Amino acid sequence: MKENRSVVRVLDILELIAKHDEGLTLGQIYRMLDIPKATAYDVLRTLYKLDAIYYRDPNLKNYVIGSKMFAIGSVYTKNSNFIEAGAFELKDFASDYNTTVFGTKKIEDKVVFVAKYQGQQAQYNAPQQIGTIIYDLESDASGLAYLLFDDKNKEVIAKHKEAYKKGYLELHSNGSLNVLSVAVPVYNFENRVCGVLMTTDIEEQNEEVHEEKVSKLIRIAQNTSRKLGYIGDFKWLKSVLEDMM
Repeated sequence: MKENRSVVRVLDILELIAKHDEGLTLGQIYRMLDIPKATAYDVLRTLYKLDAIYYRDPNLKNYVIGSKMFAIGSVYTKNSNFIEAGAFELKDFASDYNTTVFGTKKIEDKVVFVAKYQGQQAQYNAPQQIGTIIYDLESDASGLAYLLFDDKNKEVIAKHKEAYKKGYLELHSNGSLNVLSVAVPVYNFENRVCGVLMTTDIEEQNEEVHEEKVSKLIRIAQNTSRKLGYIGDFKWLKSVLEDMM
């Protein structure tokens, strides 16, 4: 099927703007995308009028993503089978352990945070929000989980052999040994990783409580996968859970 160049160009512009929290000017956009200035101007003015983008600074006229795009993205969150399948258990998990748990999706070469549940008394305020985009996958536990279990990247597997064997990943993040993220893949009816569940919190000093939390997150990932039609045997999950008992 032939692509519509205008639609592709609009999406390219929106995606470029989304990568820059500080905003981009017209000049930066048309030069970075190597497109005619007049074309970029027409697209930007239309998107601006539709609230798809707005000026971060009216004086600089640097464009950032607007409310219309957030509204569209929130509809995706509501309609996502991946999120719907695990929402109830994830909310309970966040509440029971007073922690923060996320649902993420991999779209092409980036990871998007599509769900976040946080316990009312969570000790650590994880910075990621719904809509956060990760471009450097190796810098994030969720991104690494996709590289390990979906892409099966040989270099990443070599660095994280134990995680690959266990079927889930634990990663100290944010430059602190006290913050730990645990990422578990979710599979669908195609036996593909369709999402990752991740909890991020101050590292639990009580080993039994830590293992309980990891075990629970693994079971939620398993239940969510089943709801999405995954028919694999979860042998790796069974062995991991047995080791924790």
